Amino acid sequence: MNRALILAALVGLASSIASAQSRTTGDCVLMVPDSTNDRVMLFDSADGSLITDNFIDMVPQGAATPVNAVQVGSEIWVSDQVADSIFRYSLDGTTFLGAITGGMDNIRGFEVVGNTAYVTNAGSSNGAPGNGIVTIDVATQTINGFFATGDNGDGSPFDVLSYFGNLLINDINGEDIDVFDNSGNFQSVFVESDGISGIDFPEQMTTTEFGNVLAGGFSDPAGIYEYDNGGNLLNYYDVNRSVRGVYELDNGNIMFTSGDGVFVLDTATGAITTSISGVSARFIECVVPAPSSVALLGLAGIAAFRRRR
Repeated sequence: MNRALILAALVGLASSIASAQSRTTGDCVLMVPDSTNDRVMLFDSADGSLITDNFIDMVPQGAATPVNAVQVGSEIWVSDQVADSIFRYSLDGTTFLGAITGGMDNIRGFEVVGNTAYVTNAGSSNGAPGNGIVTIDVATQTINGFFATGDNGDGSPFDVLSYFGNLLINDINGEDIDVFDNSGNFQSVFVESDGISGIDFPEQMTTTEFGNVLAGGFSDPAGIYEYDNGGNLLNYYDVNRSVRGVYELDNGNIMFTSGDGVFVLDTATGAITTSISGVSARFIECVVPAPSSVALLGLAGIAAFRRRR
């Protein structure tokens, strides 16, 4: 396939699904914030290899600890845990579009469903409401609601995942993963953990091709946890690191992040390869690049798309 045809295919792809925020799609590349250097990196969703370590430079905007970069329509939003802000960029990563500030403190992961962004919040500075979920109207970029989390209403959430019409929201206080509806009403406990024999300090959650849930366990027993749609543990992978981000690659292996880099676990052999080291890597998300960014990604980025024809 020549370059002209590849570019034409990418234009069609971007126009058809750029507005769909998804945790799992093969037609994308993967964004990972690096809170050491305040930037967003890009990786190949086929095998987890590095495409570029500086897709978005967040230093000029005063970023402090970027955690979660999410495609929101034709923009990329990046939550910052210490700056207490969500920074907005163009889809090609080159243009800063503004920041959503105020009413949030100690924010981590977030999820977008329809016109609502569900943002994890754990502090009360800046007029923030404390532990729970702050909701943001995507169209106006304004806060329009809040609800408490945890099965007792005192949970400290670290990530939100849209799952079978509801929201999975984890709790680093109770170590559980709970189910809420999109209006913020508690439904049930999805995973109940004692933090000793089960997951402790759950961070990012994503879904696999078959609808299972991957969750990163940061504290001992640290590792990668896989649950079925009923919350039953299917697999536990001890990767000898405190896991933050998790993502199933197109080849079935699992990409994960920690405070010392980005890695890929071969689920068949247990072998771990390094995509990049020496960075404090955070959550992993799909992005369908804008056609104008293809040239910026270079041949590596084009090759990544060619492998997923």
